[in-house]
Amino acid sequence: MNPPPEQALMTSEKLRATPGAKAGDATLRGQNTKKFDRKLVEILRTAAEVFAEVGYDAASIRLVAERAGVSVAGLYHYVRSKNELLYLIQYHVFDGLVRRFVSDNNELLAAGGDAARPETRLKRFIRNHLDHFLTDMASLTVCTRELGRLDDDYLKQVEALQRAYFSQAFEIFQELCDLKNSSRTNPRTATLAMFGTINWVSSWYDPGSDSTADELAEEFLNLYLHGIGGSFEPSVGSRSKTADLPPGESNGAVSGNRDRGKA
Repeated sequence: MNPPPEQALMTSEKLRATPGAKAGDATLRGQNTKKFDRKLVEILRTAAEVFAEVGYDAASIRLVAERAGVSVAGLYHYVRSKNELLYLIQYHVFDGLVRRFVSDNNELLAAGGDAARPETRLKRFIRNHLDHFLTDMASLTVCTRELGRLDDDYLKQVEALQRAYFSQAFEIFQELCDLKNSSRTNPRTATLAMFGTINWVSSWYDPGSDSTADELAEEFLNLYLHGIGGSFEPSVGSRSKTADLPPGESNGAVSGNRDRGKA
């Protein structure tokens, strides 16, 4: 389940503390802060859908404004440029993911016992990632496809957040390798492989027939820890799930419906 809207919002200061901010912007935009922030988040989600649909280059501020239900002048009350809009989409996503896992990780470590085990914390990391992106596929597309479109200052800020997010997962894999005394597994390679897997979900996921974020996180965790031929060992508090193939679909095929021509 996604966090409540209040928790999903960044502070207004972070939303507006972008490179090149003009003197007085904070005061001007600080009026009715909560309403401003909520509308801005709605605009970011709409812009992500537009960028994912037509591409950043083809997208126009006018199209984003029309889809968001505001005038072009109204949109410029929230952002200064299309590039700032792209930056805020990516910053908002990664800042939210980093902060959410910091909170969850601290909670699990404080609980101790099985909750503090690296396996449990890795599952929570994967679930948080899937929980966000399976309900917002457009932002995943934008974050992976349009990063290079950002101006230098914007790019540096987003890359810093991406490194922080990567480090959260890397530290857990490193802990797992140390715990299992495994010298054959490179935690960096394992982390990169995990992101490659969970990001690719957007190309085939069907909310009508596929597992929930929590169930997928359990399946991926078992795959990472035990491999294809390993025995299934559900983590604490989870339940085993048997996935039946749709009628007429064999083990070696992906149906045209679920593939849907995505790259």
